[in-house]
Amino acid sequence: MFKKTCTAAAALVLTLGLLSGSAFAKTELKLSNQLPPSHHISKGLQVFAEKATEYSKGEVTVKIFDSAQLFKDTEIVEALQDGLVETGLVSVNKWSGMIPAADIFEMPFIFKDFESPKKFLAAGADKMLDEAFQTKGVKDLFWVDYGYIQFFNNKRPLKSPEDFQGLTMRTFGSGDAETLKALGAAPTVMSSSEMYMALQRGTVDGATTGMPAAVSRKVHEVQKYMTKANYTTAQFVVQGNLDWWKSVPDADKDAILKAGSDAEEWIRGAIAQSEADAEKVIREAGVEIHEPNKEERAAFVKATEPVRTAFAEKTGDLGKKLIEMAMELE
Repeated sequence: MFKKTCTAAAALVLTLGLLSGSAFAKTELKLSNQLPPSHHISKGLQVFAEKATEYSKGEVTVKIFDSAQLFKDTEIVEALQDGLVETGLVSVNKWSGMIPAADIFEMPFIFKDFESPKKFLAAGADKMLDEAFQTKGVKDLFWVDYGYIQFFNNKRPLKSPEDFQGLTMRTFGSGDAETLKALGAAPTVMSSSEMYMALQRGTVDGATTGMPAAVSRKVHEVQKYMTKANYTTAQFVVQGNLDWWKSVPDADKDAILKAGSDAEEWIRGAIAQSEADAEKVIREAGVEIHEPNKEERAAFVKATEPVRTAFAEKTGDLGKKLIEMAMELE
């Protein structure tokens, strides 16, 4: 009799555990990150992990896998969609094939400073893009700034579109190439690892890259001029698998989103400092830096209008609305 009672009690406990275990389970998530742990974005992700645990009072645990231990940047979108990992850092342009409007951040001269992307997202772009991503099975958790792209060259200061005429310039992608074409240069798509040698040998006259990247790749050693135009930006976003997100308790969702907001601000500040430090190195190396005034920037905006118009036509209502919103804020 005692044995039967114990067996029945054990069965009852097991059944209750199966039925209500989710109520007691903690939210544990893996975050796939392709950047090394020393990168300031990786440090920002650590801020997110710590804050998520703090705000949830220990109910949320985030384990970060740096240096593409789980998935490469070319694999993360599919991994999130298939639920192979709960969350991951994604370069927004990796979505351009499925959501063409995701290339909005690469459009020329729609943002001008570090507050511009923040204002753009807060004005409603974040919700519009989040809705688009959710149709593909992922949920945006928080946005990650990467900094601005500048013009470098060895021939002359680039103060107007006319100054680009006849230049051959390294570019990092198709959208960037269209901008250079609109300005009158001949673009050559080239990886960052090949850039230094091409500039040193004069295979290309100049390059488009960010200031921190220029310093890390020693571009400032083989270039004479830089135009600090902030003409386009790179943007990342931390996303989660949508089915996983729907299963997360509401209180934990609130903690995750609040932690993401903190990390977003921390990373934005770190990027600004990184850019300032890199600019100091570039100046001290003797590179002549030109910052376009209001009239010069207006000329650049006008010259690249065809790029933004083509984007709006190609990306439908969403792309058109995003372009209009960004330009109004600008």
